[in-house]
Amino acid sequence: MLNKQRTKRTCLSAFSGYFMAVLLALSILYALQFALKPTRTERVIRILCFGDSLTTGSGSDNKDHPYSTKLQEYFDVHDQTVQGASVRPIFEVHNAGMPGERAKDEMLPRLNQILRGTRLQYNWVIILGGTNDMRKYYENISLQFDIDDSRSIFHALVELHNTTHAFGARSVAVSIPDRECKGSGTCSNLKETLQKINELLRDFTSHNKEKVILADLASEVSLPRDKKLWSDQLHFTQQGYEKMANVIYNSMKEHV
Repeated sequence: MLNKQRTKRTCLSAFSGYFMAVLLALSILYALQFALKPTRTERVIRILCFGDSLTTGSGSDNKDHPYSTKLQEYFDVHDQTVQGASVRPIFEVHNAGMPGERAKDEMLPRLNQILRGTRLQYNWVIILGGTNDMRKYYENISLQFDIDDSRSIFHALVELHNTTHAFGARSVAVSIPDRECKGSGTCSNLKETLQKINELLRDFTSHNKEKVILADLASEVSLPRDKKLWSDQLHFTQQGYEKMANVIYNSMKEHV
C-alpha cells in the first residue's frame, strides 16, 4: 500500500514538472513573439494635398473623388512589410482643395492660414494650381498667348513652394494636366500657356531637388489618348483621380 502511494506521488511530481516545463517554454515563446515583432514608432509623416478642384476631386457625377484618399491607401501599403507593421513612420494624408481658386492672389493667403493655424507639422505639401488662372483662355479662344502671363502664374506657384519650405516642409510640384479644349484643338493659346508653365515647373524642380520633387502628371496623362480619365472638360473621373494618386505616390515613395 505504501509503495503504491509513493508511486502515485512520483507520477504526480513528474507530471507537475513536465507541465511546468511546457508552461515555461510557452511563456518564453510568447515573450519572444513580441520581442522580435517590429513595432511602430511614434513618428508621423503628415502630407498636405493643396490645390483647387483637381485636389478636391470634383467631377461631372457631383461626387468628390479626391486623389488624397487613394494616396493614403498607397502609403498605408508602403508602411507595411510581410511581417506586419514596419518600423517606418505612420503616414497621414490631409486634403485642402478649394474649387475655383486661382494660384495668383488667392492660394497663398489660404496656404499661409493653414500652415500658421495648425498645430500639426506638415512634412510634405503637394501643390497643384494654375488651372483656374488659365480659364480666360478657355472662355475666350481669341486671346493671344502671353509669356508674361505664363511666368506670373508660375511665380505664384513658386511662392506656394517657398512658403511651404519656410514652414519646414518639402513640397511636390504637380504639373498641370490637359483640359478638353486642348485635346480638341480649339484653344492653342491655352495649350502654349499650359506647356510653358509646366516647362518652368520642371526647370524649377530640377534646380531645387533638396526641397522640391516633381510629379509630372501632364506627362503621364494626356488628351486625347487618355480621354476615359476625364469626366468633363477639366476634371477627372474616379479612375483619373486614382491615376493621379499613383503618379504622385511614385514620385514621392523614394523620398519619404
